[in-house]
Amino acid sequence: MATQKDIARRVGLDISSVNKILNRRKGHLFRKETVRKVFKAARDLGYDFTRLKHEHRRRHVRKGLDLAVELSIYGNGGAIYDRGSAILRDVSLSGGLLEALALPRHSLPIEPCLIGIKLLAGPLKDVELRGKPVRFVHGAAGINLAVEFLDQEQAKAAKLVARRA
Repeated sequence: MATQKDIARRVGLDISSVNKILNRRKGHLFRKETVRKVFKAARDLGYDFTRLKHEHRRRHVRKGLDLAVELSIYGNGGAIYDRGSAILRDVSLSGGLLEALALPRHSLPIEPCLIGIKLLAGPLKDVELRGKPVRFVHGAAGINLAVEFLDQEQAKAAKLVARRA
């Protein structure tokens, strides 16, 4: 399988330039002829274009909210593992970021779990959004938790985002 190093050797460029051309990085100007040569060499050498990095694009726009929420952690079988509070920020139809986590057990289960998020005030006070933890984010005040809402929860999230717009 061909590498970017192989392509660079073939066209007489450094690997960094080949990478920028193949990934179509903005801000770097190369002559059209150079770009054409790199892509031709890549095809001729059998380069696997699926290995290229793609720019991350969010599915939904985030709203910069700061909402106090009750947090419920559901373990296997739906049993409550822990219940506490957090601040919900950067909410979108896909998920949100939980900051200032305050849980009595000071931990999350190792096995897969669900996160229940309930507003403490406002017209959607009794609505619970459910999601799954997708990553930990290191913040100034400690560890934050990014949550992706489950598909059926996105309609509830839409109401939340619309009311706060």
